Amino acid sequence: MIDKERVVAEIEKRLDKLYNLLPDASKVENGNITIPESYNTGRYIALESFRKFLDTLEVKEVNLDKEINDYISNNFFGSQTLGFFANRTKEEPNDQDIALCAKHFYELGLKSK
Repeated sequence: MIDKERVVAEIEKRLDKLYNLLPDASKVENGNITIPESYNTGRYIALESFRKFLDTLEVKEVNLDKEINDYISNNFFGSQTLGFFANRTKEEPNDQDIALCAKHFYELGLKSK
């Protein structure tokens, strides 16, 4: 899992470094900006835009260990019935089991967004 706070902190650090490399406003207004200054301005604007986008994302915590244990016990060894898993005894999962497990965790990822 990517830690959103660490990503934002890294972006802030890079923005701080770039800020000192940006041209002053009078250079921009007069069209006297150099290629490196233009490049740094573009980088700054892109990072700032990305940081603002990250601020719109909601972070949801998922206990993956619990999710895995619940899924396995409910679908392979538990009393709940999901499709062909009813009254299943302990055995190696087959291709269909793996596909259903993958689908479950894919859907979990969609729900956590």
